[in-house]
Amino acid sequence: MASSTGVLGLNLASRLLLLVIKLWAFAQTGFLVLLGEALNSLVDLIVTVSLLLGERLGRKAGDAEHPFGHRRARHVISLMVAVTFITVTGLQLVREAVPRLLSPVAPSDAPLAYIVLGVSFLVNLVPLAAFVRSRMRGEILLKTAFYDTLNDQVAILAALLGVWWTAQGHPWADPVASLVVAALIAGNAVVLIRENGHMLLGRSPDPAFYKRVEQAVLEIPDVRGVHDMIAEYIGVDAIHMDMDIEVDPQMTVRQADGIEQQVRQRLRELGVVSCEVHPCAHHGEPRKIHDEL
Repeated sequence: MASSTGVLGLNLASRLLLLVIKLWAFAQTGFLVLLGEALNSLVDLIVTVSLLLGERLGRKAGDAEHPFGHRRARHVISLMVAVTFITVTGLQLVREAVPRLLSPVAPSDAPLAYIVLGVSFLVNLVPLAAFVRSRMRGEILLKTAFYDTLNDQVAILAALLGVWWTAQGHPWADPVASLVVAALIAGNAVVLIRENGHMLLGRSPDPAFYKRVEQAVLEIPDVRGVHDMIAEYIGVDAIHMDMDIEVDPQMTVRQADGIEQQVRQRLRELGVVSCEVHPCAHHGEPRKIHDEL
């Protein structure tokens, strides 16, 4: 399986190539939609560089200020990228397209525009294939770049339609296609903002995860019950969890400590990288929401 850094590096190279080609084609033809595609590729470069930085920061170990490590740096970077989609590319396209829509200008050399957009579509297939082969496995950085590339393909198809319709004698189709590209970029950004926002706010795993934890812990001898389980993601596939386990009230501290270590081992097998296990002598509620002190 290809590493995320290698896949993102391939994506970076393809974005640089497409940026140069699209800018040259816009200068030759005057098609506004090609400028939109060039701006999209420019932001893609920023996106990929930011994601590579997030990949590196995410591997940094914990310190006094960040006791759980820097895994959430990946989500911070991805969120910044999503905002960039809207503020840089989307708004710039709207700014360029609206005046052209009010005063249509017929571009020239549609065949060149077809060729450039077709080549761009084919070039994008290379990183897309790499993303699919990597299987991503919930990796937020690869998912961000994958959505970005997939969005590019849809935008290119919209651009091709705009060029074709413009060539049929409808110059307004060029700015309309540019607005469609801007809307696609903004929609993709909203999805990424929502996904990363949930993670940064401390999203909890789904109920099935809690069920697996309960079943695994109850299989340990001398564990009579599990309650007050509270978990949150602190990174991609990395979970911090607090829980209480019910044990015999006559048990010694040494015995309880041994059971606690077994519980920690089971939790590690389920993707929990940090946990607090509290042995207690009473039964509790299956609470999954933290109470304020």
